[in-house]
Amino acid sequence: MKKEILSIFFLLIFNVLLAQKGNNVLKDYEISFIELIQKDSGDFYTTIDNNEFQFGSDFRGATFLNIVKQKGQIFIQPVGTGRLYQIIEDNKRYRTIRIDSTIHSGVNFFSKTFFARDTLYQFGGLGFWSIRGIMTFFSKQTDQWELIQTNRAVPTFFDNFQEAVINIKDDAKEPKLYVSNSYKYKNYPQSFDIVGSDTCFVLDYNTKNWTALGKINPELKRVLSAKNSLALDFGNYLLIQSALEFYWINFENNAFGKLKPKFNNELRQKWLKIYSNETKIGITNFQFNVGKNIYFLKLSKDKQIEYEVFTYNEDMIDLSNQEFVYSNKTDYLGIVTNFLDTNKTFLLFILSIAALLFFIYSFQKKRKKLPKEVVSILNNNFYSSLTIVEKELIEELYNHHLKGEEVSTKLINKIIGVQQKDTLTQNKSRSDYFIRINQKFKMSTQYSDPLIVKQRDHSDKRQYNYSLNNTYIVDIEKLFKE
Repeated sequence: MKKEILSIFFLLIFNVLLAQKGNNVLKDYEISFIELIQKDSGDFYTTIDNNEFQFGSDFRGATFLNIVKQKGQIFIQPVGTGRLYQIIEDNKRYRTIRIDSTIHSGVNFFSKTFFARDTLYQFGGLGFWSIRGIMTFFSKQTDQWELIQTNRAVPTFFDNFQEAVINIKDDAKEPKLYVSNSYKYKNYPQSFDIVGSDTCFVLDYNTKNWTALGKINPELKRVLSAKNSLALDFGNYLLIQSALEFYWINFENNAFGKLKPKFNNELRQKWLKIYSNETKIGITNFQFNVGKNIYFLKLSKDKQIEYEVFTYNEDMIDLSNQEFVYSNKTDYLGIVTNFLDTNKTFLLFILSIAALLFFIYSFQKKRKKLPKEVVSILNNNFYSSLTIVEKELIEELYNHHLKGEEVSTKLINKIIGVQQKDTLTQNKSRSDYFIRINQKFKMSTQYSDPLIVKQRDHSDKRQYNYSLNNTYIVDIEKLFKE
């Protein structure tokens, strides 16, 4: 019986130790990394590859880890999830504990996690066929990520293939967040081609309002596109390494430039020392700054942390040769180009309709508007084709037109010689004359409208009066003057 009790006791102890080892024991290089960033009292945020760093937890589903340190506390967020972990030191042993109660994931790949005013924020990211443009914060009351209600969304994300960077001005009174660029899907959902807006934005934490600062300088965009390291955030200044040249960016003052040659060279030598030897490049490389100290770090193939450190100060900033970060001049050409690109299908349809209408109008106009010489010939042909009675009719209509009068049926009957006939014969005769005259006019001149028109008499609606079409008065006048 005693043996059975002892066996159960040792089995329980073994299971506790096994669970502790499986869930909480960190690898030696992970401990070295934690001790390295804890050695410096400054705060920091960075993103590292998740393939080698697990920190005693299961981060499956996340390729990268956002690691944030503030006031000695270290937090880990597997990028692409809502999970949040904290590293705890207990009797000189480190372990990770999950502190959130988030359920949903998958909308925030390539997001940034950082502190401002002692609050942990998350911004941007990709997921579920959309680019995230919102800001969330981790609530200690709900243990979940809650939405910051801002005046607009600024869709962006941060990976090594895009130029977007952020700069956090964690000022006690007026904290701000600067972002260099936002993105959109060009022809969503037909394709997932991503294009940048090339517009810099700033978020005022006090008002919760985003403001567009202006179009990013094309030269700075080129520098950011070639960056091959994370941006190092020093409050007012952001440091970027691009093609082994180190640049500073000050969004607040709308200026950027290179570091002074001396410091640029020193940083370059540190970089090359840790990363240049192909045989010692390491399985994981990343850069970050803790407070004022810049770390170029790698995990060697034998799983050892190696690094070079460089201390930053503002004397490194070369203010003698600087350019603007963004231009707040209205880019009318860019606005028009963007509008045309966005609405090209609709505009193409409108242009097609307009071209068709223009063609129809031009065709009709050409049919109606003939050269003067041709018009004269056609009019003469028409006049020569008329009989004496038909010419007399037109002349009478023209003379009445000059007096602003219409010709009555009685006068028409007299001209054509049917005033003594019955009403039916009169009507038919008038109709026959007018039909023949209008037919000759259309055939000779190629005009579509009739030459002689009739209207009801104003005083007796049973009667009709006749007149010449106003459109052709000038042509008829020329015939009688020739």
